[in-house]
Amino acid sequence: MIDESDVLTHVLDPLRLNGMFLSQWEVSSPWAIQGKPEPCALIHYMVSGSATISMPDQEPVTLAEGDLAMFPRGDTHIVGDSPRTPPRPLEDVLPTRSTGKFSLIHLDGGGEPGRMLCAGLHYEADGVLPLYHLLPSLLVVEAEQISKEPLLAHMLDGLKREIREHHEGRNLVLLRGFELVYLLGLRVALRDPSALGRVASVLRNPGIGHALTAIYENYDYPWTLESLAQSAGMSRSAFAQTFKQLIGEAPARHLMCRRLAEAKRLLSVTTLSQEAIAKKIGYESTVGMHLAFRSLYGTTPGAFRKKHQAKLRRNG
Repeated sequence: MIDESDVLTHVLDPLRLNGMFLSQWEVSSPWAIQGKPEPCALIHYMVSGSATISMPDQEPVTLAEGDLAMFPRGDTHIVGDSPRTPPRPLEDVLPTRSTGKFSLIHLDGGGEPGRMLCAGLHYEADGVLPLYHLLPSLLVVEAEQISKEPLLAHMLDGLKREIREHHEGRNLVLLRGFELVYLLGLRVALRDPSALGRVASVLRNPGIGHALTAIYENYDYPWTLESLAQSAGMSRSAFAQTFKQLIGEAPARHLMCRRLAEAKRLLSVTTLSQEAIAKKIGYESTVGMHLAFRSLYGTTPGAFRKKHQAKLRRNG
């Protein structure tokens, strides 16, 4: 079964963060902002003061000074001084949020002041495994928890200084810094079984856990439905039905997604030939990988590599 203490590795390993926008909010009550769903992970760090987060069909959550809120899938929410304050649309206050941009926002209601850092971390949605989508829409790490995590606490303190001091390479430092804050914050939040949401159901099922471990750690093996069912200690039909019910897709597709997520990584960071990559991820031929890659991502491995290299040249 998947080691619950290392669930973060399995959930986040294929996640490729590739850009960030950052804003600092200087606010005073009354204030409230409503954002639309965004294809990125969102972070709110309450530097001073307090705020309330409201989401559809959920009780409001209060952020105290020093608390960290994370939205793994960028779900819609309202953040403000009180759930009763009418919100303004985010696009009215911050119409453009291009990657790498830092914005300073003032919302002066004349009351109690506060300061909040907000980051949006972009990732390639088609490279994310379904387990990531099973995470709760909101995870909060309280200041007291952060104080017991030296690396997370030091990262947040360092990022606050980096924002103020404008050193060379600031944008890259902020991207990598908030990327690490996000991973460290999730690690802390996911130690609480009640915070795992639907992921907990997967982890509590020993058979499906064994099969997922096989898929994630040995994706290059020529797995079949029968051999995966055997690894789970289940019949083929029971395994296929339970897997789809808990994960949201068939075992074969889940295995394909895991293999192709690794293919994208190898195409991006290595000069390995497509033939070598196909063998590394468990395909018998480049044709098989080519067809699967195009089916899932809408492009070929070669075209993806060229586009990625062109993007690196533009940004480099």
